[in-house]
Amino acid sequence: MPEDVMLRELKMLAKRSVFLNLAAYLVSVIVLGVTLSFALGLLLGTAVLIGTLLLMRYSLLRMAGEAKRTGVTSRRRWQLFYALRLLLFGAAFAAALLLRRYLSPVGVAVPMLYPRLIYTAGAVFHRRDSDSRMKKR
Repeated sequence: MPEDVMLRELKMLAKRSVFLNLAAYLVSVIVLGVTLSFALGLLLGTAVLIGTLLLMRYSLLRMAGEAKRTGVTSRRRWQLFYALRLLLFGAAFAAALLLRRYLSPVGVAVPMLYPRLIYTAGAVFHRRDSDSRMKKR
């Protein structure tokens, strides 16, 4: 069922985001020193990432249900949810810019790269595993 796949992917991204947050914070400690603002930025960025992915899941399930009932999907609805996700990220980034003393804008933006990193690394390591299995045969 597609919703189970989406939830499984969301949980996987959330778990790996924790480790990437730790790695990003350790790098920031080396570069910037110990700062609470970067850690809070990472937490806010990760919360926004999870929120936008949940919003995307909701919109896809809603559009799939609509397509099942009517046979047609609404492009306007998709664009509305896309704009809402962008607005959520923009609001978090604007808050970080306004509250630079407490939130690092870079810390807020870094978690938005996590899905790309996770899926790219997954594809690379999966390919290496499958290549090594083929060589053993």
